[in-house]
Amino acid sequence: MLKILALGNSFSTDCTTYLDRIGKDLYVRNLFIGGCSLERHAKNLLEGLPHYQLQAQGVPVQEASVSAAALFCADEWDFITVQQASGVSGMQESFDPHLDVVLGYIRRLCPSAKILWHQTWAYATYSTHPEFVNYGKDQAQMWKQIEACSHRAVREKQLDGIIETGKAIQALREQLTPDGTELCRDGFHLSLDYGRYAGAYVWAKYFGAACTDFVPDGADEARIAKIRHIIDKI
Repeated sequence: MLKILALGNSFSTDCTTYLDRIGKDLYVRNLFIGGCSLERHAKNLLEGLPHYQLQAQGVPVQEASVSAAALFCADEWDFITVQQASGVSGMQESFDPHLDVVLGYIRRLCPSAKILWHQTWAYATYSTHPEFVNYGKDQAQMWKQIEACSHRAVREKQLDGIIETGKAIQALREQLTPDGTELCRDGFHLSLDYGRYAGAYVWAKYFGAACTDFVPDGADEARIAKIRHIIDKI
């Protein structure tokens, strides 16, 4: 069984909620703070702050908040994912020196874990998120910058891989928008049915997990099959 820990925010919640229901033999936990940026992750690690909600399948698994360092040491993780806050995920100047701090802690505390970059997605074209102005309220421009920043981070920081959720969501938007909302529920978070399924399916494929026939409540099986088909071809 692969053990996966996400150091993230609500975007990692979106992608991990269905992950161990879609992919077999995956043990998945998410360290959650809403909107958490690399800068805040770095501060939390430097100061040992217990500000994270530990999640499984998108819900807390304990009442008390935890520190990221404590969770790094709590198990033998096979993979740890890192990501930038969505609004600045395409702004290169927001990465350093914070990413170096985060990676330094992970490499010291979890030397055997592979570190992956989680590539987030651009906002819906109709999004009213205040940070959409960083990209001129242009989805294509936001996606272009996210793609460039994510691959640069993987290359320059010598990470072990990249989970290209953003690429998959953009491809689905171009070829299929099954719920009419560009796979979002509010202009930036993934929809609870097809959006979250797509995100988790990308992750399950990355980890080489055998996939189940899980379908979210209210989702159409034929549309789920189309989503899988499009992602399989990327």
